[in-house]
Amino acid sequence: MAQGNEMHPRNPYRDKPPDFKALAIEYPEFRKFCQYVSNGKVTFDFRKDAAVRCLTQTLLKKDFSLNVNLPAGHLVPRVAQKLNYCLLIDDILQANSLTSNVVGIDIGTGTSCIHALIGARHFGWKFVATDGDENSVQVAHENVARNEMGDSICVVHVNPAVKTVLMDVINSMPDSEFSFCMCNPPFFEKSDKEERFCEEPSLSNETYSNNFDFDMRSAPHSETIASSAELYVEGGEVAFVNRIIDDSVCLRDRIKFYTTMIGRKSSLKPLLQRLERFGENVKFLVHPLNQGKTKRWMLAWTFAKEMTLNTALKNSSISFQCPKPGLVKLMQEISRLGGRWSQEQPSVLVAEFKSVTWTNQRARRKANALLFENSAKRARWNTSSVACEAMMGNGDGKDSYTNSGNFVYSESFKTSDPAAVDTSSQAYFPLPSGVTPRPIVKLRIQVDPDDKCDTLSFELISGAKQHLHQIVQYLKNLLCR
Repeated sequence: MAQGNEMHPRNPYRDKPPDFKALAIEYPEFRKFCQYVSNGKVTFDFRKDAAVRCLTQTLLKKDFSLNVNLPAGHLVPRVAQKLNYCLLIDDILQANSLTSNVVGIDIGTGTSCIHALIGARHFGWKFVATDGDENSVQVAHENVARNEMGDSICVVHVNPAVKTVLMDVINSMPDSEFSFCMCNPPFFEKSDKEERFCEEPSLSNETYSNNFDFDMRSAPHSETIASSAELYVEGGEVAFVNRIIDDSVCLRDRIKFYTTMIGRKSSLKPLLQRLERFGENVKFLVHPLNQGKTKRWMLAWTFAKEMTLNTALKNSSISFQCPKPGLVKLMQEISRLGGRWSQEQPSVLVAEFKSVTWTNQRARRKANALLFENSAKRARWNTSSVACEAMMGNGDGKDSYTNSGNFVYSESFKTSDPAAVDTSSQAYFPLPSGVTPRPIVKLRIQVDPDDKCDTLSFELISGAKQHLHQIVQYLKNLLCR
């Protein structure tokens, strides 16, 4: 399995991927899909849906003692990836001392009910597993009963026509407390259906993989066969996850924290921008979920002020050495750049910046020098005609947070001078009152003193890695000269 270095440290598949030879010897059903080669190794054909299904069933049986029915025509879950997802959730639970009476909601549990089964068997969690497809609910219920886990998992059928995802479930259990929710949403929009999949006997990515140059992507490495409800939804995964965010705004800390898998990297930007609009009222994080050659992401957020979203996967960090006293100089430079800092511990600072002030320093100094230069030339005025058009977004009145929407307005008026016009422009962007803008970058800086110098270690809490590198380089040039 590739990308193992990005797997969770507690994932057993990180350092020890499945041994196909040992599995073939132990499980006759799995042996049917293996081939022995001349060097004594065993090869496995990931291009066959039946083979991938058998591999998942075999791993669940061997590593989790789970006997799971995976009917043909439905998605086959990848065990290592699902375990990664559960381990990240477990990290957040442990970081917040939520280790007893853990109850989760699995949105769209599917026929396998794999999130709930692994969560209940491996971590001892309890689950409400929901799905809008009656057949999937029936098979999931049978899988729970087959593994005698009815006391830990409740499979519930929900109305797929209802726009809310969590509200009905929460309202039907007013006395229950939920620790988290998790979800593997349909990735595609309905418009992708004809270009990506065939429909006989079920939706498959094999038929059209060589006929369409969609996003210049290569054909998938393993066969994907699934029902239409498992693969696409109106608006794609962005619209579906936005429905979860809508519910979370109303439910707040009725669920301690919310999570979902993201299948397309392009979906992260609009979803993160949506969460950023809530300012400091919400905390969120993104972590990769890797299995084989497939990359997914986990998006998590919470409205609970006491919650932290820490995982065992380390954030990006950089360090360098500088002359003493590094801590004092560091505080001065952060303040000079317009940043704010606070001390977590005597030798640990948390710094945040709401604007980029550390770039183009040479140009800034030159501009300031020209302002105070006595020999500066006098300005000579001339006339010019300038036209400017700014598109700031078109509101659709469907802003789910303020119920107001955005708009821009511009109108021109004639004047007595034929060569001139007056313009009036307005723009409205609804923001909740009292919301402090989120800093564009937030860092944790640890100072480790030595006899001759100090070591400064910078860890990215939130924001772009590009800003982390820029700030560190700027401070290194300044403090080490």
